[in-house]
Amino acid sequence: MSTRPHVVIAGAGYAGLAAFLALRGQVESGSLQVEIVNADDRHLLLPELPLFLAGKNGEDQVRLHLKRILPKDVRLIVARVESIDVSGPALVCHGTTGRIPCDGLIVTLGSIPSDFGVPGVKENSIPIGRWDDIAALRQQLLEDLHGKSGRNVAVIGGGFTGVEIAADLAEQAQREQSHLIVTLIGPGILPSMPDEMQQRAAAGLRQLDVRFVSGRVRAVEPGKVCLASGPVVEAETIVWAAGVQANPVLSHSGLRVNHRGQVTADPFLRIAPRVFGAGDCVQVIDTKTHRPIAPTAQAALQSGPAAGWNLLRDLQGQELLPFHPKDRGFLVSLGRHNATGTVSGHNVQGGDAAALKRVIELYHAFQVGGLHALAHQLVQAAH
Repeated sequence: MSTRPHVVIAGAGYAGLAAFLALRGQVESGSLQVEIVNADDRHLLLPELPLFLAGKNGEDQVRLHLKRILPKDVRLIVARVESIDVSGPALVCHGTTGRIPCDGLIVTLGSIPSDFGVPGVKENSIPIGRWDDIAALRQQLLEDLHGKSGRNVAVIGGGFTGVEIAADLAEQAQREQSHLIVTLIGPGILPSMPDEMQQRAAAGLRQLDVRFVSGRVRAVEPGKVCLASGPVVEAETIVWAAGVQANPVLSHSGLRVNHRGQVTADPFLRIAPRVFGAGDCVQVIDTKTHRPIAPTAQAALQSGPAAGWNLLRDLQGQELLPFHPKDRGFLVSLGRHNATGTVSGHNVQGGDAAALKRVIELYHAFQVGGLHALAHQLVQAAH
């Protein structure tokens, strides 16, 4: 190994950028060389997506130019990762980029939408995944909002993403006096959350005139969502927000993965010697709860730095430190002026919760994009 180790970070999502920021001091001092490989030259601020889809903010609030937020001494390689060689370690990328050997590797390749084998999802719905799909969905939803005749939008998935998309879209429809009808479909509203939070979210959605249809989706046909039992929901636009799986590059590389495609890491976030992982693509068991850590932005922003620091310790022959995430609570937006959730063990709801969630989202933007991202968010919010 050279005196100036070469580290590659695969992925520039929340976990990848947070991992880089943990190593930034070493880069600036000249003791570490870092390259970031990402399929796009932008970073996607996921919490901003519901507002973007409802037409409440623009593309610049959702996507950050990586070259504007990364220092000049960090090389950004825009390329699609095809496989991971943990024995090297090395990345193998599509096209002329080819193989990128390194002294240490941090894998933060994130997740992609999963149709869970439901027939017709790919053909007849628009997933929350690739940017091209997201941009096309926004255009379609804006047409639905501004259409003269009544239009129906079905959002499949009662988790955080589905609830926030349905809420922001319905709130915008109310504000513009649109004839748009929004239906949320799923086995429950925030089914993994405490009962009280589920009830508060359901009440908030009712205030926005969001219809909720309980059930599991059997198939998606043109203009129709077919449930395993119950009515067929008709909708001109169908949004698939029912879940994700880890980037398939992991399983294609022969790594050990779980049923969601996540690579298994030890308590130090280590996948292999000098290879660490963070974010949605990694399964880590919390040593305190003995349960897998949920793939959230909060977890990514904590696991990214932990993976970076442990890789640095590994390269220097130091003892590794186990990753212990801190659960600071969770908030779900129910429009611009309403939210519900828990913070530090306390239930919060209403306008104060919405304001707090917005502050947290701005802080997340600052964490990954610095003052440039924060200033841009504040300027756009003021208009």
